[in-house]
Amino acid sequence: MSDDGNADIALLFGFGGGLYYFYHGFRVFREYRVLMDTPEIPIRSMAMGLVHVHGKARAPQTVTSPVTRTPCYFYKIDIESWVRDKNGGHWSHVATDADGVRFYLEDASGKVLVDAHNAEYDLLKSARVEARRGGGQSLGRLLGGIDDPAATAVSNSLGTDLYSYAQMALARRGISHSFDARDFVSSLAAKRSMGEGPDRYRLSEYMILPDHWYDLTGTCTENPAPQDEHDRNLVAKGTNEPTFLISWQSEKEIERTLRKRAALHILGGGAAAVACLGILLAKYGAF
Repeated sequence: MSDDGNADIALLFGFGGGLYYFYHGFRVFREYRVLMDTPEIPIRSMAMGLVHVHGKARAPQTVTSPVTRTPCYFYKIDIESWVRDKNGGHWSHVATDADGVRFYLEDASGKVLVDAHNAEYDLLKSARVEARRGGGQSLGRLLGGIDDPAATAVSNSLGTDLYSYAQMALARRGISHSFDARDFVSSLAAKRSMGEGPDRYRLSEYMILPDHWYDLTGTCTENPAPQDEHDRNLVAKGTNEPTFLISWQSEKEIERTLRKRAALHILGGGAAAVACLGILLAKYGAF
């Protein structure tokens, strides 16, 4: 393909990406308005519907996070693959793997069960690990949120093939709505035998940890399996209300973050879309 053809494709992708971020910015702004209009209340005072509470995470059981092998209630792993290009290469996000158990959020007034699946997570990054083809791993960065023994856990996990974990996560979660994940991973395996396919993945881990405080905005419904009379409610993603946010930040910090993110996406996405479209129109003499 000619350089002009490549440039046109890049401009079209830039236009599409700009539009995506532009409209996504309005979604973020809606979340900001929902949070502003939903005051934080004590857990004991919750009613059915959208609620905003703050409490400490506790539960009788945990799961083990895939990267640092840390006991937690819920984890999210952002998976990126290394893509070669004319400049050497870059990291590209391909999937997110998230799973865990239900846990309670407690404050001085009471507790409520939380199902964190399908939430938006604003959590501290616990680790970033590079997983290379053939089973090698390297610790790219270990951040706050977990104790120092986690660094030892990462070093001890060198016998665990995180490259294989990344491929299995792709198979479970999918690459995008337009691809069949299992077919994609099968093709990856075939390409590996020919020396093709991603050489490495980068895994960024985030966790909901025991006894840490979290801010939660979600939909309160009836708990289908209460343990006692004080366990009648469950907070999860609503059927009609899409807002479901779990954050380690305070309410004011969340509002500030959402406001900045909405402005950046709306202004930046709109500017990128207009610029790319303008270059294309000028190139082909539309004006």
